[in-house]
Amino acid sequence: MINKTIFLAVFLFSALTGCATTNERESTVCGAIKERLVFWVWNRAAPDPDHSRASSLKYVKHVEFVTADNKKLNGYVYLAHDKDEGKVAAKGYILVALGNAMIADQMVKHLTDFAAKGYDVYLYDYRGYGLSEGKRRINGIIEDYKEIIASLNQRYDRRLLYGISLGGAVMMNAIGSGAQFDAAVIDSSPSRFSPFGCPQKIDPVNNLPQDAKNLLVITGQLDQVLKANMTSELRDSAKNRNAKIFDGKAYAHPFMDRSQAIHLERMAMIIEFLSNQSGDTLYSKK
Repeated sequence: MINKTIFLAVFLFSALTGCATTNERESTVCGAIKERLVFWVWNRAAPDPDHSRASSLKYVKHVEFVTADNKKLNGYVYLAHDKDEGKVAAKGYILVALGNAMIADQMVKHLTDFAAKGYDVYLYDYRGYGLSEGKRRINGIIEDYKEIIASLNQRYDRRLLYGISLGGAVMMNAIGSGAQFDAAVIDSSPSRFSPFGCPQKIDPVNNLPQDAKNLLVITGQLDQVLKANMTSELRDSAKNRNAKIFDGKAYAHPFMDRSQAIHLERMAMIIEFLSNQSGDTLYSKK
């Protein structure tokens, strides 16, 4: 059996090799055969969709987003609530871009504390994954998230983003395109794709804003999916542009931490940063 962490690392980078811009959202931009094959394998690594995983959760509602090329994306919103008072008016939204081999109905249960802070929390299956329509294409995924952010921005005053692994790279590309947001957490994203044949303009490090004070960039020293040489440049460059950074000594890849206590610490840090309840000392290197 292929080691899971090696598998995820190989396909995270292979999926983006040879990317180029295209006007056709679902055109293959990483090689006609290669892109189809790699994304097919990636999709196979994700669990089968199972709406019952989400339907039993209080305050969770099924949502859909229709893209500009008329593809329906499946997702969920975890509605803002107070543990004592029930549903409350949302302070804003948190949009989550998932990592490799994750789907929305599997991951929504992990975001209850985000919603309990008073935010509507959205997450979607990438096109071609889970119950979302469309072909599995990296250009399409990035363009979809630009649209989702723009749509949510019309409905909410506070705009918050959380990108996990590959989702961090997706969010960085949306940010680099000019998407409007108030704060973002980039959790264990690779720094560059260009060494693997991609154009430099999609390198996450090249999409950093000049003043990144509203970013928190997290890396983990025990991350076996994306090693330090893959993530450190983005973290260090972000720090030089006023971002908060955290290089967790005991942190692995997101949702793969070795203990529940470490995972909960990580999630609490993310929630506190996004809700502006943390201090600078929280993000010093451990």
